[in-house]
Amino acid sequence: MNNKGFTLVELLTVIIVLAAISLVVIPAVNNSLNKSNEQAYDVQISTIESAAKSWLADNISRIPDNGEEVVITLGELQDGNYVDKELENPKTKSPFPRDTKIIIRNVNESYIYRVIES
Repeated sequence: MNNKGFTLVELLTVIIVLAAISLVVIPAVNNSLNKSNEQAYDVQISTIESAAKSWLADNISRIPDNGEEVVITLGELQDGNYVDKELENPKTKSPFPRDTKIIIRNVNESYIYRVIES
């Protein structure tokens, strides 16, 4: 008698091997996705900071004096076409709120830009 099928032991062995592989692969994939989302978030924050630099160059009357700061919102940057209207936060998969604050601080004639999400 010539049966050309798999035995139950062979099938269970294959299932166990696949489960072991998935225990290694799934966390690695999740870690890679999380890292890529963090990097994309950092790029978006850099984009907002670059837009704030352009805004400051166009609004020299609002340049802060040494030791002072100016606060603008993402909405101001969007309305002035310095940044895309639907700039997406990769962490939440939704647009950054328009009331996100960008703080521009003058420290010894060097400007520090900080984005604070609301």
